[in-house]
Amino acid sequence: MHLSDRERRILAEIELDLRRSDPAFARRIDALSAATHRKGFGARGSRREIAGLLAAVAVLTTVMVFVVILAGHAAPPPAGPQLPPVSQVENPLDEHGK
Repeated sequence: MHLSDRERRILAEIELDLRRSDPAFARRIDALSAATHRKGFGARGSRREIAGLLAAVAVLTTVMVFVVILAGHAAPPPAGPQLPPVSQVENPLDEHGK
C-alpha cells in the first residue's frame, strides 16, 4: 500500500506527538520493532515456502482422511448381549389368556 506524501507527513507528525507524550511507549515500540526486524517476523514468505506449506497441509489432511476411513472399516462390531429374534420371544399375554 503506497502512501501519498501528505499521508506520510501526517503519520510522521502523529508518531512524533506520541513519542513526545509517552516516551515509555516509544521505547517499547522501538524495542518491538528492532526485535521484529532482527528475528524476521512479519516478513512474507516466498512463493516456494507458501507452496511447501500448502503441500504439507494437503498431505497431512489426506493421510488423516485415509486413517479415519480405514479405521472405520477395520473396527469390529460392538460387543454386546445377543438378543433372540422377535419370533422366539414369548408373549406374556399368551400365558394369561387374552
